[in-house]
Amino acid sequence: MGRLFGLGRLMEPWARAHGKRPWSSLAETSVRAHTPVGKRAQTGGKASVIGLRREDKNKWERRAPLAPRHVDELVKQGLKVVVQPCTRRVFTDVEYLEAGAEIKEDLSECSTILAVKEVPPELLLPGRTWCFFSHTIKAQPSGMPLLDAALQKKVRLLDYECITGTGARGGPRLVAFGAFAGYAGAIDFLRGLGERFLSLGYSTPLLHIGSAFMYPTLEEAKRAVSLAGEAIRKHGLPKALCPFTAVFTGTGNVSQGALEIFKLLPHELVSPSTLPQLCEKADSGLMQREDCHKLYLSIATAEHMVKRRDGGAFDKEGYYSQPENYQPTFQDAVLPYATVILNGMYWDARFPKLFTRDDLHRHVEGGRDKLLGVCDITCDADGSVPTRQFASIEQPFHILNAMTGQLSDCLDDPGVLFHAVDHLPSELPRESSEHFGDCLVPFLPYLAEELAPMEPGSTDQLAGSAKMPMPIRGAIIAEGGALTREYRYIQQLRDVRQGKVVAAEDESAAELPAAPSCCTLELTGHLFDSRLINKVADLCEQGRARMHILLLDVGRSVRDESFLSVMVMAHSDKILEAVTHKIQAAAAEASVNFRRAGRSGTTESPTKVEKKVLLLGAGHVASPFVERLLRRPNVALVVASYLKSDFDPLSQIPGASTRLQPEVLDVAAANAGDAAAQSKLDALVAGSDLVVSLLPATLHVGVARLAIRHGVSMVTASYVSPEMKALNDEAEQAGVLILNEVGLDPGIDHLSAMSMIDTARSVGSEIIRFASLCGGLPAPEVAGTNPIGYKFSWSPRGVLVASQNAARWKAKPIIINNSFALDVLPNRDSTLFAELYGLEDIPTFFRGTLRFRGFCERMLVLSRLGLLRLGPVAGLQSFQGTRRRWLAEVLSEVGPAAKEDPSQLPLG
Repeated sequence: MGRLFGLGRLMEPWARAHGKRPWSSLAETSVRAHTPVGKRAQTGGKASVIGLRREDKNKWERRAPLAPRHVDELVKQGLKVVVQPCTRRVFTDVEYLEAGAEIKEDLSECSTILAVKEVPPELLLPGRTWCFFSHTIKAQPSGMPLLDAALQKKVRLLDYECITGTGARGGPRLVAFGAFAGYAGAIDFLRGLGERFLSLGYSTPLLHIGSAFMYPTLEEAKRAVSLAGEAIRKHGLPKALCPFTAVFTGTGNVSQGALEIFKLLPHELVSPSTLPQLCEKADSGLMQREDCHKLYLSIATAEHMVKRRDGGAFDKEGYYSQPENYQPTFQDAVLPYATVILNGMYWDARFPKLFTRDDLHRHVEGGRDKLLGVCDITCDADGSVPTRQFASIEQPFHILNAMTGQLSDCLDDPGVLFHAVDHLPSELPRESSEHFGDCLVPFLPYLAEELAPMEPGSTDQLAGSAKMPMPIRGAIIAEGGALTREYRYIQQLRDVRQGKVVAAEDESAAELPAAPSCCTLELTGHLFDSRLINKVADLCEQGRARMHILLLDVGRSVRDESFLSVMVMAHSDKILEAVTHKIQAAAAEASVNFRRAGRSGTTESPTKVEKKVLLLGAGHVASPFVERLLRRPNVALVVASYLKSDFDPLSQIPGASTRLQPEVLDVAAANAGDAAAQSKLDALVAGSDLVVSLLPATLHVGVARLAIRHGVSMVTASYVSPEMKALNDEAEQAGVLILNEVGLDPGIDHLSAMSMIDTARSVGSEIIRFASLCGGLPAPEVAGTNPIGYKFSWSPRGVLVASQNAARWKAKPIIINNSFALDVLPNRDSTLFAELYGLEDIPTFFRGTLRFRGFCERMLVLSRLGLLRLGPVAGLQSFQGTRRRWLAEVLSEVGPAAKEDPSQLPLG
């Protein structure tokens, strides 16, 4: 049975284990012997009766899991097939009737019912076997009502996506739609190119190719492409479009299907490395007539997309295991020489992208704008190619303007044609259904036959299905009102997402525990380089445990480490301990730091401390910094503060008990000349690998001088003061990094500003005005919890002192009047940043801070009362009476006007 595409080889181990012949002969001659015709199956309906449901998900879904010839084959094996009538299906009711099927609406007598897409929950017949793409195995929220209905109605739910050669998830799939996405994608793309070329002023034979769904069969569609090919062979393509180079990415079924369509046109297969020479020949006017009468087709594999960073030879296995050792080359070696790109390769975020919109923009600016179209059959949003949106069968194309980044549905607009439709096989319903049925038919006799009853007390719903092929056993998600063993994790995932306590099975006990066995594991290191993150997933799956990623912090460069926090869940403590031990061993082998946090406390594996960080200051912003840093088990932290009470909240952070050392130190006293404080600060800085200063800004410079002296880098979130800036040359000579302005404001505001400025410049825009606003705003409903309506996320004293800063800017500050009633305050000297941003010549440059309305008036009152001055307030200490009375007397001295108008208050 050649149509099974290697199924016999995959089924041989199972067949031999059960004393069977290889599957190809088993399906042909032995199925009838194992099919108890006429018996009632345990799942409901009559055994050996298969139902074929109509599809109703959308108007384009005309596929069927079985074609009429498959029905004929099943009927000859002694099975009965009932088909629901449908006028939209690609095969007519008459065709099924002639094949031996019974056409009727009622499927209640069927023990097994087949469909392609999801079945509405209310239409599930109870007690049957249902087979379709259910979209439930990842606990997708949209599929949970369907799963609940399947459990409630005690149906046996089987998902085609899970039918694999070994029966285990992740194995080679046996029932799928193959290369039909590639066929349909390439046909549709050629049709779009014909229309796009016409918009550019060129009439080509491609204009006479329709979309795949416009042809009754794949052969008719291929004939249309072949006729266009004959015209190209005879009359050629416009010289301006030549050489016409089509690049196919990958060598899988999808890419091979697309390539098969393009090979119907006159073509020559060439290596991607020869594309530059072809284009250079055209640029130099040496192109021959024959170059316009064919297409140049090129298959790009990984070796054409990347190169080793160290200049060594490309190694495929090395690339897939350590992609960080390679850098992308496709965007410069292939992209500028491709007329069209058909993307059918698998890609994930560990690997370089083929190209980005910035690459397109750069090539257009450089006059290398050969690329006219991209067919992204993979349909990865912003994946290996810059696909920004998916299209529909009705409107399959859009234009991406590389200069502006704008998308347009009008094919007359400037840019690159993009085609990305995510349900392409439905455009070729007849052939894709034929192929799908070829893959599915061998399994159906086993699904339709009677199941042996479960043993008394058995909790395994598949215990009575021992003779069923493993590919089918592994694809059954639910049966008898419960999830099967391999898919019980779905409920755990649902409960974790909903914040519930998850019940789990203890295999060694008669009763279930009240809570699952679970723990949180933290891994720090080169998780992707070592492929440890894949290994963790494999170990969980192999050990029948489930994992839920809580946090994944990916390093920004090859040298940076990544951090993974993952919850591991198992049916028993025994299973959990075994899986955790294997993960710990894998982490050690990969030189990755491992940490386990359990429900009853925190335990850490011995880890060598490699970095020592000195944190100066333990105020409001220290806790999140300490919590984040102590996630890295190879880091020890010394925290210095002049108040011993500041250490209390830090001591509660996981890891603080073993890797946080508190030190009482008054850095202000050290700056003022206190010998003991100076000596202690000097020793702490000298013994550190990094100094982080969260002190008041006036103390940073003294710490920076010590850091430079001892060759230790320093980080602070504060503005660069003139005194700090003066240390630049000294720091450079010492090879020390003094990093400032890395908070919110300043810090993140700089990054977002430069991102917008660079984007505007990249599309040729002129910047005539710049305004940046930031601010620490509490939620409106709690804004009144302090008199100035401010969120104190840092030193309250610093907030009040900063309100005294002078400001300088170009143009007037703006006032926002909206439902939040916000004021905008000028933020220091904005003009200093105009030069750093490269905007010194624009007439308007403003950096502001947002506050709730009333902040300015209140701060002005406090200032004129002298309450914001550094040092004692004149007359307040010697005043006899309460401070409230002192305030009343000050106000009475300035008269009633001051109570209504704060500007009437006296200075000082």
